[in-house]
Amino acid sequence: MVSFTSLKNRYTRGYLLRRGTNSVLVFFGMLLINFALPRLMPGNFAEIYLATMVQDTRSLGVSKAKLEQELNAQLGLGRPLLQQFTLYVSQIFSFPPSFGKSFQFYPTPAWNIVFYSARWTLLLLGLSQALSWGFGVLVGAYMGLHKGTKVDRFLQPVMVFMLTIPPFWLGLMFIFLFAIDLRILPPVGAYALTPTLPSILLHLILPVSVLVISNLPEYAIVFRNTVLEVLSSDFIMAIKAQGLRRTTFYSALIRNSMLPTLTQLFLSLGTLMGGIYTVEYTFSYPGMGTVIATAVFSRDFPVLEAALFLTALAIIIFNLFADLIYPLIDPRISYVS
Repeated sequence: MVSFTSLKNRYTRGYLLRRGTNSVLVFFGMLLINFALPRLMPGNFAEIYLATMVQDTRSLGVSKAKLEQELNAQLGLGRPLLQQFTLYVSQIFSFPPSFGKSFQFYPTPAWNIVFYSARWTLLLLGLSQALSWGFGVLVGAYMGLHKGTKVDRFLQPVMVFMLTIPPFWLGLMFIFLFAIDLRILPPVGAYALTPTLPSILLHLILPVSVLVISNLPEYAIVFRNTVLEVLSSDFIMAIKAQGLRRTTFYSALIRNSMLPTLTQLFLSLGTLMGGIYTVEYTFSYPGMGTVIATAVFSRDFPVLEAALFLTALAIIIFNLFADLIYPLIDPRISYVS
């Protein structure tokens, strides 16, 4: 366990203050962008809704412009931007935070929709990254320990090639092959009729496979290079000279090669969410990606703001956590200067 004294030796108060201040500034910058970005898109919900749902307004005895004006007033879109921004900030800093009611699924709160989808995204993110990191470490260790062999020379270009494959394209190919041609796996959704464990696991196979194939090569390449660096270090030479058991040698090698991939895992969690969102939309998986895409198409501002807010907040927290945990993983590193 890390003691309080060791924590004081890892960080200075000035560093923590600067790092915390930067995170707070980024957070408030994100709030401004999150408010402005949806409103910079052409059109609004009322305009799109009336264009798609009301084909002939003459039977209603009112013009489409009048209906659009009334719908904008009901949803608060007709207010000045300053009033909208004031309401937006007050809702965020309320407890619990609120982004209002969804336009598309009125009167369901936008937070409820986003939180429901976030659970599915976390399931997909956690499972895919655990498999990607675990298998990436094993493949990278094998490549590093067998440098220059036929297997290593074959796997290196294969890993680089896998990094160039767009996840959404790979997802489409998997749907065509396994769902349409072979008909052995479901193409879309998170479960069949009811969310039972077998059904959920079956629907996870294709999106998780796409994410593992997309992310595993990066972990494998980093771990291979780290293994080669550790193999040339003095303490590994000493272990070899002592004639210790192979299990002891491999344990020391893996343990001392783990830091870069752990750091990479923490740092990439935030940016990986963007890639996961495209895969979710490809497979119509009910995660954040599908919710964001649906909100963009329908101009559902509350849902879009809530989803982007949660995504940006997760990225800020992941990056801050990765930065602060680095000295705790590697005793050689500290932010004391």
